[in-house]
Amino acid sequence: MNVKVQNAVEAIQKASNTPLEQFKDMLCNYLCLITDSTLSYFAKWDQAHQILTMIGWSKSAMINCSMIDKPIVYKLIETGLWGDAIREKKPVITNDYKNLVKPTKKGYPKGHINVKKHMNLPIRENGKPVLIVGVGNKIADYNLDDAKKIEELMNQVWPILKSKL
Repeated sequence: MNVKVQNAVEAIQKASNTPLEQFKDMLCNYLCLITDSTLSYFAKWDQAHQILTMIGWSKSAMINCSMIDKPIVYKLIETGLWGDAIREKKPVITNDYKNLVKPTKKGYPKGHINVKKHMNLPIRENGKPVLIVGVGNKIADYNLDDAKKIEELMNQVWPILKSKL
């Protein structure tokens, strides 16, 4: 396991008794740290209802986001690019958001933080997706090593997060 990931896992496990809001903030901070990203988020996946419920997002994302209406629950069919990790069942990497041509790219609402690069992936429990985790705006390009780091981290901390939801 990567040293950054191991340190993050240990810190998060030590903080397992913190209130949910603090825990979510810590997790988002570590998602940014291990991938050198400036924003991060995670959403719970509900297969039965085909909805993603946004649970946590990095403070950097919210500080720079001036959207008046910040929806929390999203129908998968209405999501854009960020729902592709669930639809495609694998990490989805976009290193040139501006020039990406893909049917699911819908842009983002007025006031949303400017996304230059983005990566997200499904996190599984017993082979079924339970979360979608995303990061954005890393200076270097995202790659599958970044996805592996996120997956390693989330596989270790999902039981803690799950117990808090």
